[in-house]
Amino acid sequence: MGHGAGWWVACLVGAVACGPGDSARGPEPSGAGYPQVQQGVPTFALDVAPEDLAKLEADPSSDDTVPCTVTLRGVRASGQLRYRGASTRELPQKSYKIELDPGQALEDRDHFHLLASWLDGGKLTEKFAVDLYTAMGLPVPSARYVRVSVNGEHQGLYLDMEHVGKDWLRHHGHERGAAIYRCGHRNCELTLKPGPHQGDFEKRIPNDVPGREALDAFLAWVNRSDDATFDAMLERHVDVEAYLGNLVADALISNSLIEDSGSFWIHEPQADRWTYVPWDLNNARMLYWRTTHPEAPLSFDASPQPFTLYDSAVQDVFDQRVRTRPEQRPTWSVLATRVWDRPALRERMLEKLEAALEGPFSEEQALAHIDALWKVVAPELRDDPAVSQEHARRARDVLQDYVRGRRARLLEALSALQAHGTGPLVIRAIAPGSMGFLELHNRGTAPLRLEDYEVTADLRATVRFRLPASVLEPGTAIRLEASGDTFQGPLHLPFTLPPDGGEVGVFRASRGSRPRLYGPEDAVWYGPLPAGTVYERQGGGTGEDFEPRVP
Repeated sequence: MGHGAGWWVACLVGAVACGPGDSARGPEPSGAGYPQVQQGVPTFALDVAPEDLAKLEADPSSDDTVPCTVTLRGVRASGQLRYRGASTRELPQKSYKIELDPGQALEDRDHFHLLASWLDGGKLTEKFAVDLYTAMGLPVPSARYVRVSVNGEHQGLYLDMEHVGKDWLRHHGHERGAAIYRCGHRNCELTLKPGPHQGDFEKRIPNDVPGREALDAFLAWVNRSDDATFDAMLERHVDVEAYLGNLVADALISNSLIEDSGSFWIHEPQADRWTYVPWDLNNARMLYWRTTHPEAPLSFDASPQPFTLYDSAVQDVFDQRVRTRPEQRPTWSVLATRVWDRPALRERMLEKLEAALEGPFSEEQALAHIDALWKVVAPELRDDPAVSQEHARRARDVLQDYVRGRRARLLEALSALQAHGTGPLVIRAIAPGSMGFLELHNRGTAPLRLEDYEVTADLRATVRFRLPASVLEPGTAIRLEASGDTFQGPLHLPFTLPPDGGEVGVFRASRGSRPRLYGPEDAVWYGPLPAGTVYERQGGGTGEDFEPRVP
């Protein structure tokens, strides 16, 4: 990565200009409480030629646009309209994306995402999530409730979600020349390149600057930097407070399907600083699905480490998809996983979690905000032609029950999260190159049977190397030769360790034909090392930090 100019402090301002009696959002807080709940629900009146509507309906999956006129608070503007979303385009209630024509604007904006939220039984989930992230001081697009009509016909209650583009940069105090990258299809993992089942990053702006060198350098650092320098580099080049807070907020709402959220990374070139901006927060397991039985409760048992290598949902998603996609790989965020593995960052994150549980996600604050949102939503849902009234009647209670249950689950998990990474079997040393090796160390107090473990140089591999039968006594280590040739002996690995950086993991051995794809005993990333250098855990294998050493 390039060398940044240090921390740049943003001065956050309101994201939309609102009329009297309708606050789409209050001032951007810094963890001081929920934004003000809007007092009115404005209407987006869309006028579209009937033949153009028929064109959209004939192929809902198309991104082709049709002309439209938008009227908001008596102000008219022309633009282009299309359906939006991925799997939701075939649903009875359509979501819309509107891009106003050049020189046109409504409330200081020229892009609009009008989300139908048809799958949400009470249309509460995404708005509550956005407000929760805002209350935690996180960079998140604003959202407000609106009505939508098409050619005079009422379509129902929608969510007007702020577009992440040039206006977003300006409204949220970022460099105007910043680049915005959007995660590709099923790909918010920050791997070096997408797999065959994924789409690549899309560079949204600036369109007049070709290339993605900054993004490629960022991905290379995330995947090929060593743990010894990770914390300092993260602090220097990433809005780390916002990112840690976002991981906490994801845990609060059980946001385990981030892979297909289409979230954003913003790069400010002058500061050489990256900021993560979440999208599609209705992917969370907090969603009250209208396709389930109305009395079905929400689950609050999802992993407190969502979309990481420590999330059991990694296994569930893989097992489900590999049946029809043989090329499927386990899906999780490299950066989020590495953050969880760093003791100082983990401590800061858990402090944020405890603060959120006592603050915005406390029963007192969260339940009161849900009640306030419900006062806006409930009368609108009665007139929404696409709503399931059975679900709508229960929506507030279901979401409030989720908050109670999720709080209890996370409070119970705190001690285990604080003990993360304290298992007995760890990687003590890595030596890459043609004469490479890997050392495992038993820092526990009981002997370990090595045949119960597997090692890999690919943390997404579904087949790993099973260690030979042996006993590793407490305080002792074993050296495995990374020769790539197991015929040389039982302590030779079937892989080598590339000198330009990589990853190594040790897992509990799989039982039966179903590999366990999450929860390694230890995982280590290392960067490029000079020939003859060993990457070694401090304290003879007992410490958490690594350092390069010349034997």
